[in-house]
Parts: sequence; C-alpha cells; structure tokens
Amino acid sequence: MTQSLNGKIILISGASAGIGRATAITLAQQGARIIALGRREDALEALRDALPAGMVRILAGDLNDDAYLQRVQALAPEVDVFVNNAGVLRYAPILDLSPEDCAWMFQTNVLAALKITQTIARAMVANKRGHIVFMSSIAAREVYRLASVYCATKHALSALARALRLELQGFGIKVTEVAPGMVDTDIRVGSDHPDVLASVANRKFKPLTAQEVADAVVYALQANPNCCPDLIELRPQGAF
Repeated sequence: MTQSLNGKIILISGASAGIGRATAITLAQQGARIIALGRREDALEALRDALPAGMVRILAGDLNDDAYLQRVQALAPEVDVFVNNAGVLRYAPILDLSPEDCAWMFQTNVLAALKITQTIARAMVANKRGHIVFMSSIAAREVYRLASVYCATKHALSALARALRLELQGFGIKVTEVAPGMVDTDIRVGSDHPDVLASVANRKFKPLTAQEVADAVVYALQANPNCCPDLIELRPQGAF
C-alpha cells in the first residue's frame, strides 16, 4: 500500500529548473504542498504560476547565505519531506579547473547541502517523523574523465546521506538517495571546455529526462511506511 502525499509539506531546494522543477510539479500533482527554494525568483514565480493557487510557496535566495538559511529555518518545523536537490557542475580536465571552480562546487554541493539538511533534520527529529531525499548522482560511486571534482562532491554527499540514515532512523525519519546518470538539464551550460563539448557531441545514448528522475522521487516518497528505499540508481538505456 503506497503512502498518500496529499497535504504533505515538501521543501525542495534547487526548484527553479531541471530536476527540482519537475519534482515540484509532479509532487504538487500528487496533492503535496510545495515550498520551492532557488536563486532565481523569476523562475520560482513561473513555477508557482504553473500550478493551482496555493500549491506552491517560493523563497528565493542562495543557500550559501546565512541570512537566507535563517529564513528557511523558520519554515522547518512544518516540513514533512525535504528534497535536497540544489547542485552545481563545472566539467573540465582536472588540471584546468580553477581553485574558484573547485571551491564553488564543494561549497554548494556539499557544505550548503549539509547546512540546510542539518536545519531541516533537527526539526524532523523534534517532530519524530520525516523523509529526506538526497539528489546525488551515479558519479557518487564512479569517477569520470572531465568531472573529477564534481564526482568528489557527490561521493561526499552520498556519504552524508548514508550517515544521516544511520543516525536518524531511530527518530522515524527516512533518508533516500536518488542517483541519476546524465540528465537532460541546463546544469552543464557553463561547461564550455573543448574536451567537454567533444565528449557530449560523441555521446551514444539519450540522457534521462528530469521527469524520469522526478518519478523516482515520487516512488520513494510513496513507499510503505515500513519500507525505506535507501538508494535508487537511474541510468540512461545504453549508458555504461
């Protein structure tokens, strides 16, 4: 028997585009009430306007900003589900990545993700219920040319997901890691190194869609109360 998501309050980071946006729309269609976080207010407003009135609340800002995080913290006690989706990517050979590129990826993908998760998880512990979904990647368990530091950040994020699962399960909180392979989103737009462009052009498979990943999140959240999908890996057909 699946769990109903009707009326659940679901917080989604990185909801302005890609996987986050598709997940917000899909969960709202299941009757959930969405709190959408993202840096682009105009994109969040477009998301809100695409759904029935009252289904989506938006809060624009940068998760690296402590003042913004405090605004999110004020909402934490009402959150039933947190989809920890925000992330950034810069593809390039490891020797061509700047220190700023590396710090940017670790700051957003690991440190900011950890800070907001701690904020939400403390409220869930107090409520003795909740579900946290980490959006990691196939790169959390593999290493690819041109994506070295991104892979390292996803390895770290996966370790945090597994640690939180161990520490929070006694409080009635589920932790699920969703790990997709290449997804057709705009996350790679800033990766313009010639080696990266050549690699993408020579790709022999069709990437996953954001909707396919969103469907996996719905599956995890609707699982029977006694069932916690710990890890869901998604690969495009033909990718290896």
